[in-house]
Amino acid sequence: MKKIVIPFVEMMSTQVCNLVCPGCSTYSDLNYKGYVTWEQAKTELEPWLDRVEFEDFGVMGGEPLINPKIKDWLVGIRKLMPNTTIRFPVNGTLLHKHLDIVDLLSELGNVIFKITVHIDDQNVEDSIAYIKNRFNWEPIYEYGINRYVTSNNFKFQVNRPVKFYKTFCGEYNNASPYNSDPQEAFLACHQKLCPLLFNGRIYKCSTSGLMNNVLAMNGYPNKELWETYLDNKQNGSISLQSSDLEIQNFVNNIGKHHATCKQCPTKETITEIDHLNTVYFRKKP
Repeated sequence: MKKIVIPFVEMMSTQVCNLVCPGCSTYSDLNYKGYVTWEQAKTELEPWLDRVEFEDFGVMGGEPLINPKIKDWLVGIRKLMPNTTIRFPVNGTLLHKHLDIVDLLSELGNVIFKITVHIDDQNVEDSIAYIKNRFNWEPIYEYGINRYVTSNNFKFQVNRPVKFYKTFCGEYNNASPYNSDPQEAFLACHQKLCPLLFNGRIYKCSTSGLMNNVLAMNGYPNKELWETYLDNKQNGSISLQSSDLEIQNFVNNIGKHHATCKQCPTKETITEIDHLNTVYFRKKP
């Protein structure tokens, strides 16, 4: 039986981060603890592979290098999905302690490795220089992104964001949805093509997938205003119990607006955050 193809899905390896970035798209500026082992992730992921095929698979954080089992993730994904492109984004601040993982990514091949530079840190710049000198790269430009690539399709890119954006009104302790026009909200979205596999379901984005936990951590402020967005029957997410038609409809909606987009702001109402002047290292407990 031919499987339904999902172009891309992300999965959280940890929500813990060593940086605090107001406006973080995975809400990792909150004080999370712990990590997901590959065995746990595989138990959640493997049943999906009986029904769907993922073209690209993102291993997300938090900061993935905080997960002591992250190599198991990378090797396990390649064994489980030999033809899938692995996307591995890090913030670079811990990479100087884990440079061997760069060689692992190269050996696995068909990997997109991204360093997102959030903060002025010489360790990050040194790691970028090391990687650029480590392999025989060829520069490429694809999908509006400057990357480098090796002969076995190991790709490397560096992002340097300057603005972050909040996906809800207020602060965490009094958060409320925007109730925007969904099409206008989608136009302002920075996660247009980023479905998230979380707790067995695939959500349209990390906002729709993680918001329930975010609200729970903060005592469910304005819960009555969030009910529509937390209802899996209305937020457009899918599960293993979904029909093939429901899964295909989900895929067809990737890159398009959905009713759940109403929770987020439009270009006119979005709260812009000066990222470089608000990010900071989290204090160790």
